[in-house]
Amino acid sequence: MTELSRDKQHAARKGIWLLTGLLLLTGCGFQLKGSDSSDSGLSGVAVRLISSQPRAELTREVTRELSASGAVLADSNTARLSLTIQPEQFTQRNVSLTAQARAAELELTLSASFILQQSGRDPIDATANVSRQMLNDPRNVVGKTEELRLLRAEMRQDLAAQIVRRASRSLPD
Repeated sequence: MTELSRDKQHAARKGIWLLTGLLLLTGCGFQLKGSDSSDSGLSGVAVRLISSQPRAELTREVTRELSASGAVLADSNTARLSLTIQPEQFTQRNVSLTAQARAAELELTLSASFILQQSGRDPIDATANVSRQMLNDPRNVVGKTEELRLLRAEMRQDLAAQIVRRASRSLPD
């Protein structure tokens, strides 16, 4: 057997294993986070979004999530669902300290209250929360400030997605 034919056999085996792995992965129902919006109960539903801070980043994220889920944003009172968002609340607390009594690890929490109102039903008053932990290096202030900014943006996206998921689950089937 020549070395060229061995290489071809080896490449064919790799290809078969790769194809088998991909088929198993897709067969088990694996999907990337947030990649399936087809199961959203908001597809085609008219939603009125009310915010005391209409230009806030959370309001923009919730608007984006609603649009991605197939909801139709409406400004009128004829909307099937009314979603009122309160301003977001951000807190951070020290989880652990260094030997110099400086924060070594922080817990970040972003939360927002919201009210879901459907015609003919009692309003649902709820709060969504997202928490993250972050290591803190007091010697790298600029890097940690940027990391904190990025974490808050990611947390805000997760918070908006959580609010929209709850809104879609609140609708009767």
